[in-house]
Amino acid sequence: MAVTFGDVRESTLALLDELDTSGVIQTTADVTAKIYDFTNKAMVDLATTTAKIHGEQYLIHSPAYEGSDTSEIQTFLPDGADISITLENAKSCFFEATGPGTVVIEEAAVGSTTYTALETITIASTVTSLTEYRRLITPSLSTNTIRLRFTGSYTFSFRNYVLYPYTFATAALVQQYRPYFEYALPTDFLQLDKVMVKYGRGKYSAYTSYTLDNDNKLRISRYDAPAEFIVHYWRMPTKFTFTGVEATDDALVFGIDTVNSTYRVSDEAANIIPLFVAAKILKSEGGSGLTFGGDLMNDYEFRKSQLLANSAGYVGEIANVTGW
Repeated sequence: MAVTFGDVRESTLALLDELDTSGVIQTTADVTAKIYDFTNKAMVDLATTTAKIHGEQYLIHSPAYEGSDTSEIQTFLPDGADISITLENAKSCFFEATGPGTVVIEEAAVGSTTYTALETITIASTVTSLTEYRRLITPSLSTNTIRLRFTGSYTFSFRNYVLYPYTFATAALVQQYRPYFEYALPTDFLQLDKVMVKYGRGKYSAYTSYTLDNDNKLRISRYDAPAEFIVHYWRMPTKFTFTGVEATDDALVFGIDTVNSTYRVSDEAANIIPLFVAAKILKSEGGSGLTFGGDLMNDYEFRKSQLLANSAGYVGEIANVTGW
């Protein structure tokens, strides 16, 4: 039978000696609130150590176009000439820019130097870091020349700009154009385990030529392609959301529920959570409870060390599939 929050709550109150001889709970709202908070903190502690929750993200890494290298930062100067690129029958574009600036997507007929604006993108002065923009383009005629032009009244910066000769399903899916493609990791990402890669018909092997920054974006060289990647990572556990209704809260369960996409620590790990919670409550109250709270925390740490650690026995289902 699955371990519930009710099981953890009752065991915690027993450790705190807040059950009378007949088993009736006698506690305060303050203690209940602490049990809520420390139970979630215990799950995170366990998920970062010996009760990790495995996740996988599959990435298809396949840059579709190899144009000019525009990765060097360009600076638009208001007393200089506009900076632009052109392509016949371009159907989409990508660029990164700061503000305050203006980027115009425009078209001209064959042989003409007169351009008509299709879209004008105004970048506000509040955009102070290089921010990506993706657009779909529909020329009036397939023979028209499309121009992507950077202009404005003030200095601003841009890079990684391209006109693509093909379209994408939506503007959001217009492919990035960088030396290193950036892939956002899943929202429940906690820690990276390893990255595996497969080229062509080969087998998966370890891949280490990535970078991972604090923004939780995995960066892979555009030239390590085409390839399939599997990102093995450890999940942030799904924390409990408490209603304050005892029966409802007590029914919340630990473990893996793929149907509802909840990933909490295993039942084995959940069984030692009362030690953590009671220890934290006693230590927060100070006084005579400090010693007993320390003993409980030592017991928790020992039993945590006895859990099947890290990769042993984890559940390995697909967490997310990303294309571009």
